[in-house]
Amino acid sequence: MNILIVYAHPESRSLNGSLNKHMRERLESLGHSAQVSDLYAMQWKASLDGADFPDRDPNARLDITHDSQHAFETNTQTSDGRE
Repeated sequence: MNILIVYAHPESRSLNGSLNKHMRERLESLGHSAQVSDLYAMQWKASLDGADFPDRDPNARLDITHDSQHAFETNTQTSDGRE
């Protein structure tokens, strides 16, 4: 069976990223053909992602709550985030 997985999460190391990887590997191990459409990898712009926090370490795991608080406290929010 051909299966399309539509994956949309800004952090590949999140629970969603792990579930995506596990699901693809499990389906393929059962003989299915699984293709992942990763919307963030295709530069799909959600209302919020890591680019909204220019001061954050790009190698660190994206934590929206922490990164948003840090950006607010250090006045490093993007212009659209200040509105």
